Amino acid sequence: MISHFLIILSMVNGMIGLFFYVVMYKKRKLFTDRFGMVMAIVGSGIFSFNLAMMLFFMLPSNLGTIAILSTIVGAGTGILYGALTRFQSLLAGFSQGAIGAIMGTMFGAVVENPALCGLPAAYFVDVETNMMLFSLFGTGLVMTTFGLLFYSLRV
Repeated sequence: MISHFLIILSMVNGMIGLFFYVVMYKKRKLFTDRFGMVMAIVGSGIFSFNLAMMLFFMLPSNLGTIAILSTIVGAGTGILYGALTRFQSLLAGFSQGAIGAIMGTMFGAVVENPALCGLPAAYFVDVETNMMLFSLFGTGLVMTTFGLLFYSLRV
């Protein structure tokens, strides 16, 4: 059941990220390079963090394989968001997307195995519940971040 839930949330996050990219691509002439760089940094960082965390929850591979895969996906997301403006935004989006993906992978590892941080064994009972809650919280965070970026275009 949790795998279906995570797949649906990943698809929702993918649609939100794609919608954000399409809207920003259409409005790329309206904002300055500085705002484009901030948008690339914030958008790719949060989106990559949440995507990498849910990718870690869904795939049963080891930590190294998932870290490399999610870093490539996060860096690609950062490049897409950074490509809306100039070269500086491209580099900023790339680095922030990769860093967000690495942080998401590590956070997913800690949620799935609380003993990595020395947490007591009582936390092992609620691992699936915590995975669902953090995935929902991450999706809410992505929605809030992109909503604030949309709002900043109007101001």
